[in-house]
Amino acid sequence: MELEQNFNLINRMDKRMNIYIGSKVINFLKFVCVYICFINIAFSQAEINMDSVQVNEAFPIAVVNMQAIVGESLAASQVKKFIEAKKIEFSTELKKEEEVLKNMQEELGSQRSILPPDEFAELEGNFRKRVENLQKMVTEKNQLLEDILSRSVQKIQTEAVKIITSIGKEKNLALTLDTSTVVIAANSINISRSVIDLLNINLPTLDMDAIMSGK
Repeated sequence: MELEQNFNLINRMDKRMNIYIGSKVINFLKFVCVYICFINIAFSQAEINMDSVQVNEAFPIAVVNMQAIVGESLAASQVKKFIEAKKIEFSTELKKEEEVLKNMQEELGSQRSILPPDEFAELEGNFRKRVENLQKMVTEKNQLLEDILSRSVQKIQTEAVKIITSIGKEKNLALTLDTSTVVIAANSINISRSVIDLLNINLPTLDMDAIMSGK
């Protein structure tokens, strides 16, 4: 009965990991609005005309949609694909370990009435330790995905802020607001498109190996 409870725990961990990883990716997609359906940039010919950004000179304020800026960036698309690949990789590792534990459980069931109590207790202890290691692996993988998301978004946002600051100086903007804090704003003062275009030039990709290592 105890062995069955341990293995039921493994199955729940498998489902939880898949749900966790999947929900993280979905939340990331919601946060950054990934799907670069409207990006039309040719890298070799990309040239941003800053004069196209219209700002009321009498009231130098602009707005940006930071969520759209991050979400429509090429870097965000790269992060999405990377996380999906990691999800598959982690799920494969988990299934392999599950198979090992299934075999261990079957062996324990067949040896219960054969082995001396002390030898059986040793095998059972090894099984429990393996289950604990699996729990630890799931926790570590989930944390790694969370860290990748956080670091990636932070790097994209940091570059976006630099670009927004640069546009602000060039256009002598007194204030730039995120659209999430504004009830109504004219399209003419929304500089998000220009920020996205420059972001895709300045930061088309991220160093995912460095991000995974925490750099």
